[in-house]
Amino acid sequence: MNFLRLCLAVAVLVGFAGTSRGAVPVPQVVTAQVLAADSLSNHTVALLARGQVTEAIEYWALTTGKDAPAWLLAIRTAFDASKQVAGACQGVAQTIHVAFTRLGGRPEFVELRTVSARDFPYMLFKMPNGRESMMTETGYHVVVRMNGRAYDAYTGATGLPWAEYMSRLGARSDITQTVVESVTGAR
Repeated sequence: MNFLRLCLAVAVLVGFAGTSRGAVPVPQVVTAQVLAADSLSNHTVALLARGQVTEAIEYWALTTGKDAPAWLLAIRTAFDASKQVAGACQGVAQTIHVAFTRLGGRPEFVELRTVSARDFPYMLFKMPNGRESMMTETGYHVVVRMNGRAYDAYTGATGLPWAEYMSRLGARSDITQTVVESVTGAR
């Protein structure tokens, strides 16, 4: 973090060098502000990718000098074990999608459905400890996918590689996946 501040300070000082006294080097200041914002987002995403949600929130507050925004604070609860219940997926996916989008990412919603939801509405997720957790009783689940990784309450903040996530799903029917623009819910 100190290195980033040093780079920003050097960029600003170099920008001021060579300007006439009292003139504001607008292009240089704007460039420095954009780089600082980009660094803030990139570092926050990097912390989240390592599962360091609390550290990401603290970094945001320290770097900006302001409280972390509500959309960033909300991600802390999205990965909470209390959200690992059937029916919570839509709210969790919305929260994760908003945070990743605000940080400059390109997340996508992926709806997972059992082929025969009427006959086989249950979908299970095999947790790292080996126990199976009920994801849905309606044959519908939504997850966020970004950069080849799945994110929901079951994956935690680090997410899981998409193939591993799909291999942990279980149902008595095939599971389809559809990328959608917004969460539509169970039908």
